[in-house]
Amino acid sequence: MTRRELLRITGSSILLASLPSTFKGQPAEPSSSEGTRLFFDLNEIPKIRANSKTELLGPLYQKWEEITPAELESKFDTFDKSGDVIGDFMRAVTSVAHVALVHIVNPSKERENAIVRGIRRLIAIDNWDFFLDGDKPIGIQRASLASEYLLFAREVLDDKIEADLDQEILKAVAEKGCLPCYRAIHGMNNPDTVEGWRFTERHSDYYDLSMERWPMILGANNLRAAPSGALGIGALALIGHDSRAEKWLETAIASVEFVFTTFSPDGSYFEGLSYSEYTLRSLLAFCEAHARSGGKIDWIKKANFEGMVDYMLSMQLGKNEDGTPDIVNFSDARSSINPGAPSWIGKHTQNPVAQYAAEKVSLPRLFYDFLWFDGSRPSTPPPKAFKNVRNDLDWVLSRSGWEANDGVVAFRSGGPCNHEHADRNHITYKVFGERLLTDLFGAAYDKRNPGWLLRQTEAHNAVLVDGRGCHYHDGNEGVNDTKSYATITEYEDHGDTVWWTSDASPAYLIENDHITKVIRTVIFSKPDVIVILDQVRLHFAPQSMTVNFYPDNRDGFAKLSAKGNTFSIGRPKARLHGTIYSNSDVSVSTGKLGVPLETGDFPRIQLNTDPAYNHEILTILRANPKGNNPRAINTKSIKDGWSIKGEDLELKIDTRRVVPSVTLV
Repeated sequence: MTRRELLRITGSSILLASLPSTFKGQPAEPSSSEGTRLFFDLNEIPKIRANSKTELLGPLYQKWEEITPAELESKFDTFDKSGDVIGDFMRAVTSVAHVALVHIVNPSKERENAIVRGIRRLIAIDNWDFFLDGDKPIGIQRASLASEYLLFAREVLDDKIEADLDQEILKAVAEKGCLPCYRAIHGMNNPDTVEGWRFTERHSDYYDLSMERWPMILGANNLRAAPSGALGIGALALIGHDSRAEKWLETAIASVEFVFTTFSPDGSYFEGLSYSEYTLRSLLAFCEAHARSGGKIDWIKKANFEGMVDYMLSMQLGKNEDGTPDIVNFSDARSSINPGAPSWIGKHTQNPVAQYAAEKVSLPRLFYDFLWFDGSRPSTPPPKAFKNVRNDLDWVLSRSGWEANDGVVAFRSGGPCNHEHADRNHITYKVFGERLLTDLFGAAYDKRNPGWLLRQTEAHNAVLVDGRGCHYHDGNEGVNDTKSYATITEYEDHGDTVWWTSDASPAYLIENDHITKVIRTVIFSKPDVIVILDQVRLHFAPQSMTVNFYPDNRDGFAKLSAKGNTFSIGRPKARLHGTIYSNSDVSVSTGKLGVPLETGDFPRIQLNTDPAYNHEILTILRANPKGNNPRAINTKSIKDGWSIKGEDLELKIDTRRVVPSVTLV
């Protein structure tokens, strides 16, 4: 049982027992904020200015440099009219920070005045978040962001801020930032004291869900990180100005330390790559501010940061058409890490692979990227061992290399997580620059939306039994974790050929008591051949089996065909050829996921069987780039299972055992 599972079961008691001594009232460093800079020192300005001209960060800087004072004002005007804290408020606040970053590089009186006006408009807003506990504001996402970004803008202007305005800023940070964030963390630590979390009236229809357990659910995922980091930064700024600051700092330190424990020992993160980045940006900003303020905690010892870099790299999937990093988008993950996080890790670990991650697989978005990136650090490509990874989450990531056209297979086994999908034994495959088997993008967060179907097993490259897939909840509490488990039972790494077996029976059994076995064995012969063996066993009554394969079709260019026991998936730059073998008749057809066209166009190959007690389907997948032929593979049924031979590949699969065995010849 994991720490996250214990927290769900027992509430706050496990968390409180785990908190460090600072939470119990011992003094927290530092003791004064006078003269302390939380984000950057003045002697770092030349580095920040140099970063604004780099190939990595220059385009983002130029975009921010185009923000005019009138545009900044208009964003606050838009919020004043809409009252939309989720979208319009965030855009206004982030624009203040963007203009402030530009002011470091290219200061002007016009920008200075625009930042001051933005600050005044921000501190005049009554409530910085869209969450309440009873009738009291609590800070989760927007209050935390506003506190950090406001304090950054304050630090950029420095002595240009009048004393009266500075006091107003600190008062706003305390009352509209720190206090709501403290209430949120206190509720996570003590769910029994919560009056009742809810959205503000303006945002009450944002989702249709129950928040009764949200203090516990959010208390163990990425949404604890944001208020924890912001509370800590705000408290550091308020020491000497607000009597509550010491208590807030103690609470923040304890909460930040706890969030670091939600990373696996090997540095992987259960909510997916995007959410690991969101978590880290919040935590590392506080760690940096705490160290700059004279704090004595050695934060780099609080987690496996070098393992986090390994995880960032293992989750890469080449490049998108626009040259930005593509990623393994398990859960609701959408985009790669920002360069700030691996840059911060590289600075403190001296790991040159972190610099490689910052330079090669990151997507700049934050002002922290300009503060933390340092192009002078040495960079080293990932070692060969990174090509085949089975991480602590029981996810398998295997690749032929790190270039855009290399082959990458990503496989989702393992347990539940926040933001998860019903995707056990789901496989993603990208090669020759194309997602030939994709994890569909655009799953809805609200059960009322047709896109909620994209969270189900039916929308993944996985197995259905009697039309049913892995267990998934009804969305009544949002996109929190389920009860679905799968386990990698066999894993062998032979370099250019890797194979594994995953048992997802427990995930299917919850929805279908006929299940005795649902296992998938995958053999990846890099970069262009994948062998998939799906086995289903049932009792009580025979049932049908379905296997789906989805290509990327966001551009509408996927072309699918099926004939006899074969199928083809075409993309502009590559093609995937499938050949099916089975112990029973299998029909192969093309179709689409049943959602409205405005939700998306998701064509699929579907394999269907008649009802039976035992199913065994062997799928041979061969990929080739446009203009080439696929590798020739000869497959035949033998006494013990299957024999597969081709160029640079010869293996046997013994299916007599409960778990198949693979022998490379």
